[in-house]
Amino acid sequence: MGVSYGNALGFSVTLTVDTRAAAYTISVTMRTKPIQRDEIRFDGLRITTVPINSVREGRRGDLNPIPKLWAPLLHSLDQAEKKLWEGWVQRGLASADTPPKPIKAPHPDLSSGKLRCRYCGVKFYRTDRSAYTYCSDKCAGAAHSAAMVKARSQARAAARAGRKCETCGKPIKAQRSTMRFCSVRCRVAAHRNGDI
Repeated sequence: MGVSYGNALGFSVTLTVDTRAAAYTISVTMRTKPIQRDEIRFDGLRITTVPINSVREGRRGDLNPIPKLWAPLLHSLDQAEKKLWEGWVQRGLASADTPPKPIKAPHPDLSSGKLRCRYCGVKFYRTDRSAYTYCSDKCAGAAHSAAMVKARSQARAAARAGRKCETCGKPIKAQRSTMRFCSVRCRVAAHRNGDI
């Protein structure tokens, strides 16, 4: 009997049970897909979050990034930084003598342990000197957008609260912040009286 579990990132676990020999075999296949830009936080100088399945334990018990998984992302980030730097040099904002330093694969800060993203729930490590609670820039942006929508919605609800019809004075359950009358009859009456 064998059971396999996997996910979109290429990480899978297979459990094989042989009931005749009472033996259990667990094989873990580590991630094979490279790290993508939307899985990390990058502040322009360094990568500040590390997906849990992108590191492996070293000889001294520390966690080291898996170079094969990080190489494509580091290359693309270096190319983007180089292009940005070249633009600055052309505009005279940067010196041609000091090219940008290559971005290095991050090493997780084990003092904070494994953290869970406040938006999507994925586990991740922080790097040194970072205090992020979101696993990626994508999650941080989505959480910020959700907070802005919620604040805007609350402001609109506050603007609609406590409204009364300008003609009859009845409380209005306003759908919009511009609603002034409780019914068509009151709106037409106000228009005929010249109140509009």
